[in-house]
Amino acid sequence: MRHQDPISRDKLTTSLRSSLKATFSPATAQLLQEVVNPAPDFGTIASIIRLDPALTTAILALVNSPYYGQAGKISDLQRAAILIGNNEILRIALSLSLQKSLGALLEKNGFNSFANWRVIIWAALGAELVAKAIAPREASNAYICTLVKDMSLLLYAASFPEQALSRLRQPDFVNTGPFSLNWEGLLPEDHSTLSADLLTEWKFPQHMITAVLAHHDLEHALDHPPLTQAVILGTRWAEVEFQADPSPDSLGHLSCLMAKAGALPKNGLEELRRQGMSLFAELCSAMNIKEVPSGELLFSHSLQSIQDFYFQTKEVEGLTGGSAAIALCIGRHLRWNWNYRQAEIILYSPSNRCWERFLLDGDELGPTEQAMSLEGFNPHAGLSFPLQIEGTILGELRLGEPREANPPKADMSLYARLLARSYWRHLNTVTPLEIKADLLDILPTGVALLDGEGRIVRVNPTFSSFVGGGQRLEGQLLHDVFPQDQFQKNKQHWLDFLHDPKQPTCCAVYCPLGPKTDAESPCFALSGYRIASGSSTSILGLIQDLTEIQVLEFEALHQRDFLVRLLGAMQDLVMTLDQQGTITFATGRHAPLLTGRNLFQITMPLTTHLGPWDMDALEQGGKAVEAQILLDGEHQQLEMIFARFTSGSDYGLVVGRNISTIRRLERKIREQAVFDSLTQVFNRHQLTPILEREISRSRRTNVPLGLIFFDIDGFKKFNDTYGHPGGDKALLELGRLLRNVLRKGFDFPCRFGGDEFVIVSGNSSRAALLTIAERVQAEFRRIHDSRITLSIGMSLLEPEDTDSSLLERCDKANYQAKARGGNAIVHLQTETLS
Repeated sequence: MRHQDPISRDKLTTSLRSSLKATFSPATAQLLQEVVNPAPDFGTIASIIRLDPALTTAILALVNSPYYGQAGKISDLQRAAILIGNNEILRIALSLSLQKSLGALLEKNGFNSFANWRVIIWAALGAELVAKAIAPREASNAYICTLVKDMSLLLYAASFPEQALSRLRQPDFVNTGPFSLNWEGLLPEDHSTLSADLLTEWKFPQHMITAVLAHHDLEHALDHPPLTQAVILGTRWAEVEFQADPSPDSLGHLSCLMAKAGALPKNGLEELRRQGMSLFAELCSAMNIKEVPSGELLFSHSLQSIQDFYFQTKEVEGLTGGSAAIALCIGRHLRWNWNYRQAEIILYSPSNRCWERFLLDGDELGPTEQAMSLEGFNPHAGLSFPLQIEGTILGELRLGEPREANPPKADMSLYARLLARSYWRHLNTVTPLEIKADLLDILPTGVALLDGEGRIVRVNPTFSSFVGGGQRLEGQLLHDVFPQDQFQKNKQHWLDFLHDPKQPTCCAVYCPLGPKTDAESPCFALSGYRIASGSSTSILGLIQDLTEIQVLEFEALHQRDFLVRLLGAMQDLVMTLDQQGTITFATGRHAPLLTGRNLFQITMPLTTHLGPWDMDALEQGGKAVEAQILLDGEHQQLEMIFARFTSGSDYGLVVGRNISTIRRLERKIREQAVFDSLTQVFNRHQLTPILEREISRSRRTNVPLGLIFFDIDGFKKFNDTYGHPGGDKALLELGRLLRNVLRKGFDFPCRFGGDEFVIVSGNSSRAALLTIAERVQAEFRRIHDSRITLSIGMSLLEPEDTDSSLLERCDKANYQAKARGGNAIVHLQTETLS
């Protein structure tokens, strides 16, 4: 519910003043002015009262009541004033006038006018009785102060604003005890301050206003002047007597305070209650205030009966043994107090979340029935009393045939209400502890509370039976109560935990496995947890019996450990992914780097893939997918295989094999199959395919094609002089020369064998072919200072040539160059040969 904002103080004060004028009759307003007169004048009082003829009749009826004990009937106000005094007449007139002015308006706005005036009148009478004992001259003032202390509340309620109606919770708003409503939160200030402001305008004396301001200051009651003490004690007295849920504790506290203040007569609070009750009944009758049903409130019972029932029901608060023990206790009370031997006792049981009905038969309980609601039991035709507190039903007493003709229903009602309070406290204190204790006792897990040194403080039955059998465990060290063969292996682990306060937990498993294991051998897990216990630290020890875990289950655990170790030893990268591709688990030293990252953001596919790089691309029918990933600062190639999980939170498994080395080897093999390993030009195996391809292209495009065949002059002698490393170096330099000098895409150098080389030269005329030959020959001669030279033969492709005929003609040209002494270039064509 949304609370309304409080009304501003100025607006409220103006509203209360206007309500005062609109609410009170002229007689009431003048009585309020006269009440502060130190010496009230009867003539003035009589003239005020005559303004309201009904008020005169009500005053005379009250003066003639048994409370004032007049011998004869009094028929006029003057005679009444002579007998009981002007102050008493004024006090009665003001009480009746206020009630008459405000009562109808309170009822109209939804308040129970009678309930509130009962509280106000009892408080005023109580304050007067207290003042007669501690400040007799202030008795009348004490009555008046207490009568008007709640004036601001009365006026506000009489003109209750529409926006505040939803805050109304109970009718007796004046009773501001522990179960009062909170609609006063709408007021900008405490109602005592607002009432004091109104009384200041009526010229009330300051000491009376001070008493009104402090009328709820029970904590400092004895620190105030006598008049204020009387108002405080009278206010509290009314709150205690008229509480919806009786609280004998509060009555006892009140009696103690009154005794300290010197307000109790010789026979104590009981005598004071009797005095107040008599005039209270007469005033209620004169004001036409309806009586509360007998037994509903504390004031209709003697202190002795209240105390008797209170101490009886207090027994329920600390009872253990569940609902049955409470039912037996209630049955005993019923026999002692009213001789009831047959009854039905219905109690709500939080542990079972149901209602239980106990049949009382003499000293014993009969069969117990349960129902999910109170209405689930058959209705009862005899006397019944609900166990109710603050509107909540906790049970019901259903009584059988009474042994007496007129059973004291008021006493029974009081007992039931006090019993409800005690049972409510039991449900909120003992019952939760019993539920926890029962749960702890039936747990299949052993639980022990240890001190900081590992000494046993308390254990549950499971722990005791598992560890100690019948021996007493409290006070012993935990590691000493285990048989040595059971705990020796893990004892040091436990001692390390005890001696290291920074270690929060400890867990050890003892479970001998194997074909020779005794079936009786215990199998258990022992855990310890440090817990804060006030200013010290305790240890919670748990023992879990693992006997029921089968060997196969342990084998499964071993297999899991084996798989973890296996995955860790694998060179392949194993990962699990969620459906978006986020890596949830990874093996190897790169696991911290990879876990939590998206696989498709840190890799790039190497195979031709037209669509997006995502989970669909990875799945693609179970085929391996090659991708590139950056690890250890270098790009590595992974061959990834994906397998989808059929259950679990992860979507699938990826195994990535690092194929970077394989791909490098493959490239090397391909190069070795095409190129000569020393000179890095094409090898002899590639000559024929290249020559055939270029011949076909030349004839197809009508572009000339030339061929150069050469070898190194004196290479054998060079090898003998400089050794094979020198010869290899010369060949390597020749290969580098060819790669640098020749035209890429047109000229294709090949090592024919040994020191023989062939150049297939596309798009070459005779002059171009000669230029290539001269450049190669001159550069090679320069590199080796003419120690070795080249003999070169060359030829152009002719219409009738094949690859073999062209190569053969070039070979002959090379031979002729050799015949000329080497370091020569010979060009041959068919016509030249002929």
